[in-house]
Amino acid sequence: MSVSRTPMRVADLELSIALPEVTSPDVCVRYVVRLHGHPLGVVDARAAIARDELGALIWSSLDGSIRNHFARWHRQSADCSWRTATASPAPAAAIVINSCAASERLERTIRSALGEDYPDFTVTVVDNRPAASGLAAFLETAFRGEPRLRYAAESLPGLGRARNAGLHATAAEIVAFTDDDVVLDPAWLGWLVAGFSAADNVACVTGLIVPLELETPGQMLMEDYSGFGKGFEQRIWDRDEHRLSHPLYPYTVGLFGSGASAAFRRGPLLALGGFDPHLGIGTPAIGGEDIDVYTRLILAGHRIVYQPTSLLRHLHRREMRAADRQIQGYGAGLTAMLTKHLVTGGETRRAVLRRIPAGLRYALSPQSPKNARKPPEFSMRQSLLEWAGMAYGPIGYFRSRLAG
Repeated sequence: MSVSRTPMRVADLELSIALPEVTSPDVCVRYVVRLHGHPLGVVDARAAIARDELGALIWSSLDGSIRNHFARWHRQSADCSWRTATASPAPAAAIVINSCAASERLERTIRSALGEDYPDFTVTVVDNRPAASGLAAFLETAFRGEPRLRYAAESLPGLGRARNAGLHATAAEIVAFTDDDVVLDPAWLGWLVAGFSAADNVACVTGLIVPLELETPGQMLMEDYSGFGKGFEQRIWDRDEHRLSHPLYPYTVGLFGSGASAAFRRGPLLALGGFDPHLGIGTPAIGGEDIDVYTRLILAGHRIVYQPTSLLRHLHRREMRAADRQIQGYGAGLTAMLTKHLVTGGETRRAVLRRIPAGLRYALSPQSPKNARKPPEFSMRQSLLEWAGMAYGPIGYFRSRLAG
């Protein structure tokens, strides 16, 4: 079995310090290779690989990225932190964490958020099940006296509604959203904010998501299938100069980044009406609130920046059954979002209708880029679950609308 198909340990590897003498003797390792904190790429190393061989593997895989880092960041200055790429003074920011239950993983997420090296920010935990979660009491006990921590409640279920509650709970210029199953890198927020200086009219910046662990077949499958990580190069998206030549653009699932690592300028997001309350986990539509808001921002003339220097670690679901549900949910979220745009108005309706034939080919053809990148372990049963989710998405969206 190849290294990439084997459950493995995940670790950072910083090139500015000495490489380890030898990797773990018992298990393969996926290294997130970094230089001065900047993620450059991932390298999968077999168990017990020696330092010299590991160094050769890293150089053969990432020599271009290493050279580009020095060329971009160190021609005139030794400082390559987010501060050098951010407009001064740094704007006030808020981190919004959505949850519906007290847990150790939520506490870990909050502590990593409070550990951000950004100068002016708060952390708001949005409780999407306030009647039964016990979250308010949990936060009071675990974080008593923490002045930067806020609590907000949204009793109506749905991730779109919960994100809106967090948006309205702060007046900060930049609002960064994440979930309760992640660990934030200390510079995550700073680099998200820096992304707003990458171009004019940037309304949203998304970040790089790497796995917290890859210890089960379910986690390996979701890492390969879901494509949380969008690469290690900064990208800019808009409806004109920086558009993608793609049959579905900008109605494109997974292109812009994940809602678990996304920051927005509060003003443009409010002007857009926030997140759609009828989309997202917790609603009959199951998902789609993030890809919907990205699409609406692009159609409104804004830009989105993908900023891979902003890194967080996501706890993928360990059980294959949970991975199956997630696969089905992704399919449902996509077509629920497309259905919303199909019925919203004339311009979007025509745009979606024009894309349906190409979209069907993209979703169903074994030769499409989407299906060609599926890992070998992706079974026909899981493809059927994905297609079943796509078939359900329009029904879920209308059920969500009817439910209010």
